[in-house]
Amino acid sequence: MNPNLLKQLAIVVKQGSLSRACEQLYITQPTLTRSIQQLEMKVGAPVLVRTRYGVQPTEIGARLAQIGERILAETEQGEEVIRQFHSGYHNEFVIGIDPLWEFATVAHTTAYFMQEKHYVFHFRTGSAAAQIELLQNGELDFLLAPAHLSVKQGTLDRQLLFRDRSGVFVGKKSALRGASKVVSHETLEKQNWIVAGANAGFLDRPSELIGLKAASMAFTGSIRSVLHLLNTSDVLVRLPARLALMTGEVDMDQMIQVSGPQGPRRDIALWSKVDNLERPECMKVHELIRGFMQQLEESTSTFDLSL
Repeated sequence: MNPNLLKQLAIVVKQGSLSRACEQLYITQPTLTRSIQQLEMKVGAPVLVRTRYGVQPTEIGARLAQIGERILAETEQGEEVIRQFHSGYHNEFVIGIDPLWEFATVAHTTAYFMQEKHYVFHFRTGSAAAQIELLQNGELDFLLAPAHLSVKQGTLDRQLLFRDRSGVFVGKKSALRGASKVVSHETLEKQNWIVAGANAGFLDRPSELIGLKAASMAFTGSIRSVLHLLNTSDVLVRLPARLALMTGEVDMDQMIQVSGPQGPRRDIALWSKVDNLERPECMKVHELIRGFMQQLEESTSTFDLSL
């Protein structure tokens, strides 16, 4: 089967319109129609149906469109590899990072890794719970994530390189902002709490402070919404304190002292597969990332946190 037919079908399904697909493909509608007809002759059944909302795939059409999507992705990746080769890069490494780490360290990360001229770095943001599986399955080369993840570590190497601790932050409109005294559990119970990092490795829920009261909202996979709420409302949230303060989006007077023990540790580790570290290129990049994290650890303020 001609893979171009599957690629064209995938674009039609994604666009939901033959005319819009033609615009993306830079071909005429009669040409695209003939391609779809060729595919339907091969299948022996329709792959598209017309509806009042445009064209939609049949069951077999949807399955073939998925294959076309993969062919498109592989083709684009192949073209990028060729561009990397002509630009003098040796290899590409995929590095998973936590959303808060990405937001807090983007300037440092860009300045550091742009200096390396031998490798291409693909940073992939997502929850640690999901990305640790990608690392184990070989879809990531390295992962910068919480050091204390509930995961079998037999095939994984973990190096704790950046110290942090959980803290309680209040929105700029909260009456507790700038509180000079320890805030009691009774006061905390009356506040509007949200959860950040649900299923992301930072499982800091308010329950340890306020008992059974439920948080009104939870956010996973994005830190921007949480930081926006801290800037515009009176919500309370637990976050890795050092990283949160590094973003520059929250102020020191938004971190309050609460009764009870200190917040749990939220250190960041460099995770990798043990087998990968036997490859010379992986070992070089591992040392490169390690150097970056150590440099960040030594040059970044601890904000008077007990680390």
